[in-house]
Order: sequence, then C-alpha cells, then structure tokens
Amino acid sequence: MTPQDLVTALLDMHEEQGRQLLQAHVPLFSDAALDRLMYTLKNEADRSWNTNVDRSLTFSGYLLLIGDLTKNTYYHALGLMARGDALRRINRFEESLPFFDAAGDEFLQLEDEVSWARTRFGRINACLGLNRTTEALQDAERAHEIFKRHGKLLRAGQIDVNAAIIHFELGQYEQALHLFDRALETYTAYGEGVDLYLARAQGNKALTLAAQGKFREAVKLHEAARRTFARYGEAEEISVAREELNMADINATQGHYSEALLLYNQCRERFVQHGIDFAANEVAQQMCSCLVRLNRAQEAYDLAVETVEYFRVDRAQRHYLARSLMQQAAAAILLDDLRGSEAMLREASSLLEEGGYSKLATLARLQRAELYFADQQIDASAREAEYVADIFAEQEDLPRLAQAILLQGRIAAARDAVPLAQDLCAQALYLAQEQELLDLKYRCFDVLGQLAERCGQLQEAGAYYEQAIEGIEEVQSRLILDARTSFLENKGDLYHRAIILALRRAEVEKAFGYVEKAKSRVVGDYLRHNLDIRLHPDDRVSEDILDALVTAREEQAWFSSIVYHTEDEANLSDTAIMRIRSVDPTTARQEMQKRERRIEQLFEQIQLRSAGSSIARPRSNETNSQAPELSTQLEPRALLIEYYLTDQDLYIFPITAQGGVTLRTVPGAVAKLERLYSLWRTNLDLSGRAANTAEQATAFLGLQENSLGLLKRFYDLLLQPIEDLLRPARHLIVVPYGLLHYFPFHCLHNGQQFMIEHCEISYLPAAALLDICRKRGRANYAHSLSPQHALIMGLSDGGRLDYALQEAEMVSRQLGVACALDEDATAELLWQRAPLSSIVHIAAHGLFRLDAPNFSHIQLADRQLSSIEVFNLDLSHCSLLVLSACETGRAVVGGVDEVIGLGRGFLYAGAASLLPTLWKVDDASSAELMQLFYQALLHGVPKAAALAYAQRMFLARARASSQPYHIHPYFWAAFHLIGDAGPLLR
Repeated sequence: MTPQDLVTALLDMHEEQGRQLLQAHVPLFSDAALDRLMYTLKNEADRSWNTNVDRSLTFSGYLLLIGDLTKNTYYHALGLMARGDALRRINRFEESLPFFDAAGDEFLQLEDEVSWARTRFGRINACLGLNRTTEALQDAERAHEIFKRHGKLLRAGQIDVNAAIIHFELGQYEQALHLFDRALETYTAYGEGVDLYLARAQGNKALTLAAQGKFREAVKLHEAARRTFARYGEAEEISVAREELNMADINATQGHYSEALLLYNQCRERFVQHGIDFAANEVAQQMCSCLVRLNRAQEAYDLAVETVEYFRVDRAQRHYLARSLMQQAAAAILLDDLRGSEAMLREASSLLEEGGYSKLATLARLQRAELYFADQQIDASAREAEYVADIFAEQEDLPRLAQAILLQGRIAAARDAVPLAQDLCAQALYLAQEQELLDLKYRCFDVLGQLAERCGQLQEAGAYYEQAIEGIEEVQSRLILDARTSFLENKGDLYHRAIILALRRAEVEKAFGYVEKAKSRVVGDYLRHNLDIRLHPDDRVSEDILDALVTAREEQAWFSSIVYHTEDEANLSDTAIMRIRSVDPTTARQEMQKRERRIEQLFEQIQLRSAGSSIARPRSNETNSQAPELSTQLEPRALLIEYYLTDQDLYIFPITAQGGVTLRTVPGAVAKLERLYSLWRTNLDLSGRAANTAEQATAFLGLQENSLGLLKRFYDLLLQPIEDLLRPARHLIVVPYGLLHYFPFHCLHNGQQFMIEHCEISYLPAAALLDICRKRGRANYAHSLSPQHALIMGLSDGGRLDYALQEAEMVSRQLGVACALDEDATAELLWQRAPLSSIVHIAAHGLFRLDAPNFSHIQLADRQLSSIEVFNLDLSHCSLLVLSACETGRAVVGGVDEVIGLGRGFLYAGAASLLPTLWKVDDASSAELMQLFYQALLHGVPKAAALAYAQRMFLARARASSQPYHIHPYFWAAFHLIGDAGPLLR
C-alpha cells in the first residue's frame, strides 16, 4: 500500500480503525515513503479546517501517532502543530496554545528555528482570539526576523500580514499599513506564483484603509483581490465571498444600501453552500446595520436575534455575540424599545470589556450615547460622545469620528448652545464629505438647516435644507424599489421643514417641488431612468432562489386561504378539508406572515441581481415635475391640483395651462378631514350591508342624506378654496397626499351636483407621472391598437360573483373578442397575453391588505396575483387596465407619500391608465357602468371623458328610475381613473 492509498483508506475509517491501520503499515514504510505520508496527512488535515473539523482533529492525531511510532521528533512536532491549528479553527483558542508551544519547543530541540517560526502563525491567531495582542506581536516580530534571515520571503510576508491584522484590531492603523506594505514588497520581491498572497494582503490592507475612511482606495484593492481569487474558481470561492463581504461593509457605510445588500446576499449564499455557518451568520450580523438604515427595523431585529442565538452557543467568540447584541439594540431603538436596547448594550459592553476588545467597546459606547440622546438623557449622552470622539480621533477612524461629532452637535443644539452646535456640525459635515458618507452628509445639512432657522437665517436654512434633500436623493438614486420607500419613512420632518420654510419665504414653486420630491418616487424614478427590475428568462438568478420563491408562494397562498376563508370546501377533498381545519386561524396568520416576509426578501434578491451594476451608479433625481413644465403639459381647460398635509393644515397647489403654480391654505383642516373620512368609511360600510338587504330603498334613506352632507363638507375643505379656478375647468387632475389618496374627489358634492357632473376627473400618485403616462397613452394611440387585442377575464369566485362573469361577457361582446372565464382565467394566461393587449379587463374577487399592501391581490383561477408580483408583468402595449374587483384601488401610504398597492405595480409594468376601485363594488352597478364606459370608449371618447359619461348616465338613470337611492356613491363612484386621460382608440 502506497502512502496515498493509505490516506485514501483513512478517509473512510473511524479513528480507531485508522490507528490500527497505521500501526500495521507505518513500520513497513521507507523514510521517503514516511515523508510523503506525513506531507499528505498534514495537507488533508489543513484542507479540512473549513469543511470537516472532526477530520482535521482526527488526522492531527494520526500525525502524532506516526511521530510516536517512529520516535521522530519532527513528525511529532508536526502533529502537535496540526492539532493546535485544528483547535484554533473551531475557536478553542485556550486549548490550542499548549500544542503550539509544545510543537515550537520540539522544533527548537532539533535546532529548526524556521519550523518554530511556522508554529507562530497559528499561535498568533489564537492569541488574537484571546486578545493577548502584546504576546502575539512579539511572536510575529521574532518569526519575521527568522524568515528573513533564512530567505523565506513568503513566510516573512505572511507573518507581517498577521501582525498587521493585530494592529488593525487595536485601531493602530498606521502601524498596520506599514506592515501590509512591507508584506506586499516582500511578496513582489519573491517573484512569480505569489498572486494569491498578494491578493490576501491587498484585501486586508483595504480593511485598514476603509477604517480610515479611504474608501476609494479600499474598494480598488478589494476589487483587485476579488478578481485574483475569482481566477482560481471553486478553490478560492470562499476568498471571493470574503472580499464581497468587505465591499458590502464599505457600501453600507457610505450609504449605498442596495449595492451592499446585493453583495451581502451573494457572499452569504456562498458561505451557506459551503456549509460555513459561522461566516453566514457573520454576514447576517452585518446586514442588520444596513436594514436599520433603511428603516426595516423589525426585519433587522429578527435577523439580529437569529445571530444572537447562534453566537451564544460559541463561548470562545464573545465579541461576535456582542456585535449581534449591538445590532439588535440598534433595531430596538427604531422599534421604540429603549429599555430593551439599553439592556442589550449593557450586555454587549460587559462582554467586550471582559475580553479586552477596546475598539468594539468604543463602538458600543457610541451606540449608548445615541440611545441616551434618543431617551433625552442629554448629559449622559454628552459624556459618552466626548469619550468616543477622543478615541476615534486618536485612532484616525474618521467615519466614526464624524458620527460622534455630529451627535455632539445635536447635543449642543439641545442645550441651546447654537454657535457650538453649528461649529461641530460643520466639522462633521467636512469629514462626511471627505469620506463620501452619503447618509451622514444629509443629516449634517439637516441639523445645520434647523440651527440656521433658529437664528433667523432663513436663506441659509433654505440652502441647507435643499442640500439635505439632495443628499437624500443621492442615497435614493442607488436604492431599488421598496428600499426607497422604507428609507424615507423617517424623513418626513425634513421635507416638512423645507416646504414650510419655502412657503414662509414666498417660494411657492420651490415648496411645490419639495412636495413632489416627497411623493410617489419609486415608480416615477424607475420609469424615467428606464430601470428594469423584472425577472427575465435569461437572468442569472440561482435556481435555489427561484425554487424557494415557488415554495414560499404556494405556502403563503395556502395559509392565506385559511385566514381569509377563500377556499370553497365544496370543491375540496376530505383530506384537504381536514388539513385546513387542523390549523387554527391565529397560527395560519403567523405562518402566512412568515412566508410573506420570505417572499419579499426573495423578490428583493431577484431585483438586486436584475438591477445589477445600475444600482452602483448615481443617477440624476430630477423629478421632471417643476410647475412651469407641468403647465406646458396641461390642456387649455385642464386644472391640476396637488395637495400637501401637515399635522394641522392643508395646502393646495393648483396649476393651470395659463400660469404657474399658486397656493391656497386651509388652516386646521387636517383634523376635520380625518373625522370626515372616518364617518365616510362608516357610511360606505353601512351602504354595503344595506345593498344586500331586501329593503334597499328604506335602508338607504338616511345613508343617502348623510353621504351628501359629508361630501359637501369634504368639498368645502378640499375644493371650495379653488372654486374660482375650478369653475372654468373641464378636466381636473388630482394629485392627493397622505389621507387624501383614499378620497373619491369625483363624488364630492358642492350642494348642487357631484363633481363628476361638472368636469372630467383623473388621478395621479405624483405630478411627475403626468408626462410618463401621457406619452404611453399617445404611443399606443399612435399605433392604432385594435380593441380585438383586448384580454378580458372574469371569475365568479366559486359562484359568489355571478355578475363578474356577466360583466366580462358583456365587455367581450362590446369589444368583439373572446373572454376567459373561471378556470380559463389564469395568471399564466395573463402573463402570455398581456404583452400584446391594448386593454386588460379583470372582473374578479380582490382583497386589500392594510397590514401587508404588497400582498393585496386579485384571485385568478390558478392562484392569487399579488401586488409584489405585478411588477414582473409586461404591459408595455396596455393603454387601459381595468380592475373590476373589490378595493383594487386602495393602498397604503408609506415613505413620506409613497402609494403602495396594486396600482403601483401595474404602472411600473407599463400600463398607461388604470381603472381600479376604492371600495367593494356593487356587482350589478359595476356591470352597468362598464357597459356605458366601453360604449363611449369605442366611439373615440377619451378615457376620463368616457368614465365621466358612464357615471353621469348612471346617475341620470338612477334619478329617473324606481331606485333613486342608486345615486349614492356606493353604487357608482368606486371606479376612478389613474394615469393617462386621453383617447384609447382612433
């Protein structure tokens, strides 16, 4: 048996069997064969560090056994060193040190100081894990001298890298850089075959540069290292992942959050595939800070809890547990759990101080200073902030120093020391600009603006606020989709200050621009910059992600059917019924929400990969909705009105084709609007019940009178202030804000008539979408798309919505096309036919999810079509999309004023116009309205005018019929037009 055969046999044996095999064969081997055997075993022990630690420990035991059997001190010393390395790799640092020391002593007995120096690699690493840094640095210096003296340049370079890492961990960055540079020079002097050594040194040097805020230099080195590792394929895949993790950390620090998440997900996936759980949890830990900055507090908290639970098991790496507790504490502050956050930071600090991790302990104190400030413990916050600022200055940790100085500025402002606060914030701003810290930069400008405003320096304050908003725009330009919305969640106060100050200074146009910047930016920005985040067949998305998405969708739909009782048990097998009844609704809701969070995470990964390098490039955030430009886009008798709400007051910005933007203010209107909306929703809910009774006429008597009174009061607050501009208008374009997105402006009543009887009305989530939607509509109109390309779908929801089928059949007859009913109306059909359809009409059951608007959905035959999936549709030739289903127009307002619901997804997918519903529609009335609407469309009437015609005709018929109570808006006003108001057909 050859040495290689023996090692191969040992791989498949238990340790005791292996020892017996070695005892039988080792005495038979020549010296040369024994050398080969030792070399092969040592390589296998080292190779198994990351993949099979038990094997590494076992093989180190085999090396020791061979040393004993042959009475060869060198072999025995190799075994001791291998055992120390195996223990070190599983973080059993204290246990590993005696093996390194014993190995070193045996090598010195042989007068082999080079091999003694080799034992220092593992010993230095173990000392670092135990925070015995002075000891480690002494070992490193002696080993370096030995390697240089014996001409072992590679080893000399490696030991310098290890020593540099210790200096880095101690915050001694200049000493670290000196040693990294010495190592790079040594490797270069060695000659060829050193590219991997160079790459590792470059990657580690980059970490030190990043700590000093020299991010551009750091990224260049990380990218160079990653390219080198990538050339070696699978053998260096873990090294590639490490470089991606380091680049992700830099991106997160600089405020490039989507790019950071892309890299975090990539390297975490690699670690999971290789079974390196420790590193995967390390990545999850780092992701938390990114999620906190994006205001995804609950997601960050849950992820931090996972890593805390993982690192609690490993008592040798307490500083990793401390890091996780710090991340959990940061998320807890966002969740308003200040006491919980304080307890987490206290535990983290205790762990770090016990272990002597001074650098991390300083970060924990900075976090504690932020916590004290949030809790209004100003003096305690000031003490901590001063302490950490001094340390960061000494270490030249400029990014952290900038953060600490800004906090000191905010503390000074809280103490009314305005000049000091201004000076500190200016220092922090300088550092933030030098290091390109986008997130910190806009926060500095915001505080400086507030301070200038307190001093009555309004012009300077306005300039600071403008720069702060530009900073937010710069961060947003690098974010994808919902990350933009969540990022804006806590930015409303800044926009409010900028808007109100602009109005104080009579800069109405500027105030209007700020309102637009705060509104539905996600779809507008994506469409304006032609960013495609849809999943395409040739996308390089791993099969694991797609498989996980399919599974999560199926499970979410199943639990959703239990929560919302959407399964018709008459159509189910006995087994299926038993399965459903075995899960209680509370458990089903919890499981459904887990799957929904998973689906959102998977879609985010897909979108990040689809967006690719585009998220790394800053883009212009010009909104294309400045008032003069909007005026040129309006028809002569069109009036665009955009609203803005503060805590108390209502601001109305009307724009006409004849002039720029003006302002009307309604003081104290917000509380009245909130009260009226609550009463209006109650009236609608009661109307829905009344519509399902036998005595409708009697039931609607009081409701109808009440609704007219409410709608008149709405009118007085929202439209009466602009009545002079409204009177000549023939087309009203409403751009709501906040609560007003839920208001049906077209059925407001002026005491004589509904608004739809005065003029055509359409809606936009933001004025920036006016030009985009109009261009889409005109492009489709110019192509003379035939109504025969329409896709009509109707689902009765198990017989509960008979009128949905009748409506679909009626519309298909009008358009002269076939319709897909019930089991034929599938999501698969929609995906196939939608790209070529000029009209898409879906009459089906819909569900609005206030708790999770991304999972508001329309029920199709094969599955639910949720908001989060709609983005993947191709509606590039769709001029009109009708959603004749319950509450398909309702949405949640996130960010500052981002409308999140089905409509947003359909606009992104390419539709020029949407016709959804604001409340649960009456089926018979819906069918009648649709008949009138399409009748007008087919005669070339523009979409807004066609809807106005249909609603006016419905009202006229109701007034002349035996059912005059049908003039109640419940029956006719749920439909509202969003987007392009122009003609559909020639």
